[in-house]
Amino acid sequence: MPRFQPLHILVLLFTLLTPVLFWLSQSQSASTFYLKEASFTNNAKEDWLDLYNPTLNSISMKGYFLSDNLDDPTKWQFTSDWVIGSHQTLRVYGKASDSAPYGSARLNFNLGNGETLVLTARDGKSQIDRMTLLAPPNYEGSFTMGSPGNDLSITEVFYQETSGAGR
Repeated sequence: MPRFQPLHILVLLFTLLTPVLFWLSQSQSASTFYLKEASFTNNAKEDWLDLYNPTLNSISMKGYFLSDNLDDPTKWQFTSDWVIGSHQTLRVYGKASDSAPYGSARLNFNLGNGETLVLTARDGKSQIDRMTLLAPPNYEGSFTMGSPGNDLSITEVFYQETSGAGR
């Protein structure tokens, strides 16, 4: 009967444990989606927000909540099984948005300056993410705001050119 060398045992352990540890780490972070970007200053005609899933797993949004009121975090609930694929976004439109495609997720409220968007877990209590919507002072062009990358501690304003600007 052949004897196992310590190096063989170590390689065997790493070979077996690596996929298991990877799978466990991905399932632990499966609910790490967040509010990525929002548009809210177009007189409620183009209100929308994007949720982003940075994980390797698809995430079902059924049962999660969105609100523009910290005192009422369960204002709107995903009742359909909307899914955010791995490294994908899901756009949710404001109540009066003119640009919402047929069948898209539509909130029962509009987004507005000074409000705080809240993403709440299925339990209706655990806050997953939030973003305060603040328009740049004295700016009248189009913009959105959100996280430029996976660093949720940073919120930036993304300015957009308007047609005919500078003419």
